[in-house]
Amino acid sequence: MAVKVMENSVPKRVFTFLNMKPNEEIYEICITLKDVHGAVAETAKVFSDVHVNLRTSILFDAVEKSGVGYWTSFVDLSKAVKNIQQLEKELRKLDVVEDVKIVKPEPLTYDVIHFPIIHGESVATVMPVELFGSLFDEIEKILTPSGFAAVFYIAGKRTGAFIAGLLAKRYGLEGKSLILALFQATQAIGWGQIEDFNIDRKELVGKLKVRMGFEALLRGHRKERGCHWTRGFIAGFLGEVIGKSLEAVELKCVAAGDEICEFEVKPRI
Repeated sequence: MAVKVMENSVPKRVFTFLNMKPNEEIYEICITLKDVHGAVAETAKVFSDVHVNLRTSILFDAVEKSGVGYWTSFVDLSKAVKNIQQLEKELRKLDVVEDVKIVKPEPLTYDVIHFPIIHGESVATVMPVELFGSLFDEIEKILTPSGFAAVFYIAGKRTGAFIAGLLAKRYGLEGKSLILALFQATQAIGWGQIEDFNIDRKELVGKLKVRMGFEALLRGHRKERGCHWTRGFIAGFLGEVIGKSLEAVELKCVAAGDEICEFEVKPRI
């Protein structure tokens, strides 16, 4: 599936795979750095001095150890003035470096150093939209379209309520802050961008729009509204926040040819 970038948005590439170009000499290097001022700049200078091309990288705190962090990069040494062994030696000379791990990923340039993937305080996984789409299609064959819609709506609703309760308990959020956290989370993990949210707290009726919702993208070939899990999630999450049982219906859907997915939330009858 081709990647479409929305205007004024900045796409994020997950550090899992690198599309290697012809004639590149790619290595994956994980450097354990001390959490001190200038550690990254000092290490980056070594790469610059030996003409290493940093293709992509990621920097984060170590989960299992305080006071250090990991800087992992896919690097191209095809034009470097030193080989990989000499580069490792130069890196290990630095006082800010505790350890260096180097692998040559083959046959494909996947990240083969890091596991598991951590999202917040939970173990996570990355699944491309195409795989989700195949999974959904096979489940729909078993359940029939109407059964699929009902099951995934209920599943989404329970998941939304669970996530709302989890965020509220873990971070002490409620009301508007909890709803804003939902907007942040859905964008950060690639579920979609929520916008134009408005709900009448008295009547419990409102609408919201979702751009590039993952469910609409993976079921784009359906030519009909199909974000059943998403509308269930919205109803479950907002219902948990407000403390009332809500339902959500999809008014517009990208999978049906609309420019954006739009949902209406209302009290459960």
